[in-house]
Amino acid sequence: MIITARDLHKSFGSLEVLKGVDVSVDKGEVLSVVGASGAGKTTLLQILGTLSAPDSGVLEIDGVTVFDSSGRSLKGDALASFRGRKIGFVFQEHHLLPEFSAVENIMIPALIAGCSESDARKAAGELLDLVGLSERASHKPSELSGGEQQRVAIARALVNKPAVLFADEPTGNLDSVTKEEIHRLFFSLRDALSQTIVIVTHDPSLAALCDRTLEMKDGRFVGSGT
Repeated sequence: MIITARDLHKSFGSLEVLKGVDVSVDKGEVLSVVGASGAGKTTLLQILGTLSAPDSGVLEIDGVTVFDSSGRSLKGDALASFRGRKIGFVFQEHHLLPEFSAVENIMIPALIAGCSESDARKAAGELLDLVGLSERASHKPSELSGGEQQRVAIARALVNKPAVLFADEPTGNLDSVTKEEIHRLFFSLRDALSQTIVIVTHDPSLAALCDRTLEMKDGRFVGSGT
């Protein structure tokens, strides 16, 4: 298992958002998490992606105990370093830096992780080819379509070869044709890279393509989450 989470709880004040969630994800699996707004999907994604800590419970990613109520949790620089090496994120908004080209945007996480400029540029170029944008490498975000920007954002999320790619409503702002292209891209990346992907989505067509779909309701999975 790449991800194993047990008995995750999270509250904000008196509101209990996660009520003892268990979930596991295999290497190379594409998992979708669905449910109504307020069900706890985004909170779960933030915890699995190490952006937020649970109040209690255990989270293991790629053999490392990230959060543990008994006190073995990663903290501070160790947690940030783990996140940078092991986790990739794709959001509904692309969050590309407007002053940099497509290839430069993809290079940034690799440079932050200590990769040399030549190695980062090589990795970025390979990913641009993989997402079908080699000819757009020098273009800035303003010169790219919404779908092209999202392809760059996906490549950027993969440049450090993360154990897991997390995607939060990754096609929410795209037209129907472009959505389908991005949906197919996720699965071609899984096949090419054996990439594990966890997607939070309201899009039933995307959820239907995934290897497995889990539905959240009132802070729990409906049925088994394992």
